[in-house]
Amino acid sequence: MGKAPASIGLPMLVVVFMSICLCSFSGISYSIACSSMKLSKQVEERLIDYQNACNEAERTIAEMESIPEGETMISVPFGVLMENLEVTIESNGSDNDYRITSWKVSETSAWEAPDTSDSADDMSDGENRSGPQGPASPVEESKSGPQGPVSPGGE
Repeated sequence: MGKAPASIGLPMLVVVFMSICLCSFSGISYSIACSSMKLSKQVEERLIDYQNACNEAERTIAEMESIPEGETMISVPFGVLMENLEVTIESNGSDNDYRITSWKVSETSAWEAPDTSDSADDMSDGENRSGPQGPASPVEESKSGPQGPVSPGGE
């Protein structure tokens, strides 16, 4: 009586499955690490821009010969997101004595949606004017598309 041949099927499947899992997890970890590094660099750049704007506002206040009566606002633009550092100071009576009443960051412009009110009139010439969000309205394109019906055979 001879011995039965050794079976390597199940252990080989386990090794292959473990290898696939380890490769998948390492790829996901690498992707997350890259996106975290990109985000941290963006945060670092914004923080440096903000600190430079703070320094510029303080420099502007220090260079003033005398503080005007009432409230005075100093606005310093910074960053790629079109932001302003707005510092509001108020005179305390003497020439160089002041009090900071406000120190805030504000956006200089807000996002506006594209105007699509006249797009139905523009579609009469057969041009497709859809943007990254798709057609401006469901009325613009029918199921047949702007060129007319298309047969299934492509003829």
